[in-house]
Amino acid sequence: PLAPSTSDYVASRRVGTDRVRSVVTSQAILSVSAMSKGDACYFPRDLTKGSYGGDVNCLQQYLKHKGYLNEEPTGYYGDMTEVGVKKWQTNVGIAPPKGVVDKATRSWYASKQGLPPPDSTSAAGDKDTHGDKKKTCIDVCAEFGGVQDCQTRCVRADVEKKHACREACQVAFSSACDRAFPPNSENGPQNYKICLQYLEASCKDTCHSY
Repeated sequence: PLAPSTSDYVASRRVGTDRVRSVVTSQAILSVSAMSKGDACYFPRDLTKGSYGGDVNCLQQYLKHKGYLNEEPTGYYGDMTEVGVKKWQTNVGIAPPKGVVDKATRSWYASKQGLPPPDSTSAAGDKDTHGDKKKTCIDVCAEFGGVQDCQTRCVRADVEKKHACREACQVAFSSACDRAFPPNSENGPQNYKICLQYLEASCKDTCHSY
């Protein structure tokens, strides 16, 4: 399985490294997949038909749990997901229901789930809405086949580290799955779907110290 690791640094200057390895068995994957409700999704971007990734997979888990989607999560935002998003938006009063997970929809979800507002984390070196560089950054690397896919997210306060870690992990992990199982490869879409089943448990384990 993929093995994410993390490291902290402040103001783009590395001051220490805390690496965590996680091993998930196929039994654990089946257990976690059965319990996944999509209740801690990080949406750092808008999602629309044609999007794919760990954030799409988490969205589909949420839609399925809420009864807006009947198919199993695939990580690919197709027609069924678009219809499910429109039903969700209509039901909760997000207007107009466009079938696109735009900033208004992402903000609604984050508020209801007790997560930070969209765009409250940033890549290293970016400035936040206050014009100051975010001081605490988290690196997360997902390793597969000896190659690492890494992402960095930065926040202003230490208490937000968990969210920075989980968002970075979600993106790094799905990037690693995509690189390992591209859609044009043999059984690529199916293997990509299976790979994403590791994401939730691995990222939870990787970021548990925060």
